[in-house]
Amino acid sequence: MTDAMLTRRHLGRLAAGSGLALAMPAVVGHAEPAVIKLGQIEALTGPSSPYGMRARDGAKLALDQINEKGIAIGGTTYRLEVSLGDMANDPRQAVTLLRQNAASAEMLCGVGPTNSVGFVPIVPVAEQASFPLIGDGSGVPIKAWNSWSFRVNPINSTGTPVLLRQVVAREKVKRLAVLYDQTQDGQRADADVCKASAGAIGYELVAFEAFRTGDQDFSPQIATIRSVKPDAIFVAAATGDGVKIVPQIREAGLDKPLLTGSGSFQDPVYWNGTKGQIKDCYTWISLDLQEPSPALKGFLDAYRKLYGQEPASTCAYGADAIYTVAAAVEKAGKVDRAAVREVLASLDITTPIGTHVQFKNPPSGENLDPTVVPIQVTGPGAYVRI
Repeated sequence: MTDAMLTRRHLGRLAAGSGLALAMPAVVGHAEPAVIKLGQIEALTGPSSPYGMRARDGAKLALDQINEKGIAIGGTTYRLEVSLGDMANDPRQAVTLLRQNAASAEMLCGVGPTNSVGFVPIVPVAEQASFPLIGDGSGVPIKAWNSWSFRVNPINSTGTPVLLRQVVAREKVKRLAVLYDQTQDGQRADADVCKASAGAIGYELVAFEAFRTGDQDFSPQIATIRSVKPDAIFVAAATGDGVKIVPQIREAGLDKPLLTGSGSFQDPVYWNGTKGQIKDCYTWISLDLQEPSPALKGFLDAYRKLYGQEPASTCAYGADAIYTVAAAVEKAGKVDRAAVREVLASLDITTPIGTHVQFKNPPSGENLDPTVVPIQVTGPGAYVRI
């Protein structure tokens, strides 16, 4: 029996348990277990905060789930504990937080952030500090990976071409316009994918309009887009900006299908923020949340009960990052940064919610077997697969 199988089975047992009691505090026998501390960095304020808060909540649910039984290593039962830091939308703050976490001898590794403007600058810092880092949503290509950095989620260059192929064929798109945030790494990467994919997929890029995070008036860009009469518009914007852009697009009389990446339209926050103006629009997610496996369904039901809202795809990224930490430290057999990094380098597990996480680092920290599900949004958190 392989170590990977042992890890999957152990995590599967952790996933079973009492379902709706996931938020109960950890109790192992009558003794208080030892603690493994993790440093989670997320954008909890600013335009990317919907992603960060979802990843935070998904991570907490997975944490509570694992802590029901704890992690047994060398005769000691451990529980996981997260120290959460808000990087807002500031890459310098993300670097500061990572350095603080790495400087604490009690911290085993780092998790997050979901936004690329925070993840990209801390990748080299993780190597400098010899501090394992597991990203939970960033989708921009990393120019120089190192052996201390990983991420569990699909990336823009994997998911967005799948979405484009499906929508171009479905909507008979010949002319595509792009409106993108030039200050956000992940959004700019999606825009570049749209540009690079035009010839191969078979559409003409008729507009490539930029804005900056925090802008309020998008009428100049929208006027340009309207003048070229696109068949569809790709809105590469974080949710905080997207909920301002979409109403202005519709007010300008553009009723064409909209697309976006990384599951943004699937989050009920986007639907509510635009009063349903993203109905029948398109995005991609990593797990089918409407036809889940029994294990994923249990997780989603617990999420709804705990947080009182429909889950979004980014909550799964936060959970998968925590599951990955648990699997790595269990397989390492000791609470040690270098040992965990060594395990992560060739980790191959299926998490309790059904995500296949497979690393081979070097040459990169990418998940080698990500799942991409293109969808059309029909309601707040609701969609149909395409």
